[in-house]
Amino acid sequence: MGSRYLLDLANVCRRTGFPVIEVDGWETRGRSSGGYDPGRPTHVMAHHTASGPSSDGWSDVGYMTWTADAAPLANLYISRVPEIFVMAAGATNTNGSGIDPCRLADDDTMNSHAIGIEAANNGTGETWPSGQQECYVRLCAELELAYGIEQLHSHFEYAPSRKIDPAGHSRYATGGDLWDMGAFREDVADHHSTPGPEPIPPPDEQETDMAFIIRNRDTGEIAIVYGDGKLTGLAGGDLHEYEMRFGSALPTDPVVWADFIAKGKG
Repeated sequence: MGSRYLLDLANVCRRTGFPVIEVDGWETRGRSSGGYDPGRPTHVMAHHTASGPSSDGWSDVGYMTWTADAAPLANLYISRVPEIFVMAAGATNTNGSGIDPCRLADDDTMNSHAIGIEAANNGTGETWPSGQQECYVRLCAELELAYGIEQLHSHFEYAPSRKIDPAGHSRYATGGDLWDMGAFREDVADHHSTPGPEPIPPPDEQETDMAFIIRNRDTGEIAIVYGDGKLTGLAGGDLHEYEMRFGSALPTDPVVWADFIAKGKG
């Protein structure tokens, strides 16, 4: 089993200047093979989720981190906001079978060689927000710099017979076309020598422990979830048992309302 877990991954992500959310337990999370072998990761792999806007954020993250049969499905997730969610420090089940375009990794072994990024987009023509595209570029650039990675590929370059991601209307494609990965890699390379914005510092412990009020969209019941992911109140259980979508912060109160639905409904 691989022994290398990227314990500085959240701090590397903060160098992009975009908000970073650390998903509980990410430091020890990986696929069944564990972390990375020495000298890895050697690649960054770019994906889109193929999920719609209603799943943006925690709903996508909950599926990729906990509820999918092959979870964890990626190391990192970029929402449409954009925000970077850090889900796993070890190797993940992001890529499946395929052939490394640069032939450095053996066939069907990319999961144990790459940092996998999933970005929220349906992949069928949904326009990528400009901020999300910029976040994607900066994130790939910071990962390459931090870990000495020189190989950046799309899922469709690795598995062209079964994958199309990333795709969709952006500076790299029109309509539902596949991204021009050559142009994407050029933008990433340009950011290697371009100073980014000031990193956003991690939240302090007091902020992490803030309580949030959530409401069951089906029953109207309310519950409270704390920053450590524990859910209390009428609903009970752990936060990861639910799919949820955060709303806006109340203007005069340090709580956030959120709609959530029980897993498997809605």
